[in-house]
Amino acid sequence: MKKLLILACTLAIGTAAFAAPAKKPVIAHLAGTVDKYDAASRTLAVKHGGKDTTFQLNDQSQVMKGKAKADASALTASTGQSVTVAYVMDGARRVAERIDVATMHAAVAKKK
Repeated sequence: MKKLLILACTLAIGTAAFAAPAKKPVIAHLAGTVDKYDAASRTLAVKHGGKDTTFQLNDQSQVMKGKAKADASALTASTGQSVTVAYVMDGARRVAERIDVATMHAAVAKKK
């Protein structure tokens, strides 16, 4: 009887563990221009379609400038540059997974 009870409990716990597999987060994308980056709060504001959208960066957020990896602090100097943000929703917050900042072309850089 004791063995049967242990077996039943083991099966119940094992079934419950696999019954609800974790959902894979849906990754969304947004393109615009860098408005500002606040290093203290690790937030990035992106302008698009006349609106600002704010993204939270975390330790897993990846920043790319062209094809090279960059530190998040490089976003401070990227104001006005084109950017594409891949993000996931965490409640009401947009958490940036990857931030691709377009590099300025040499011809554009010479004009400035």
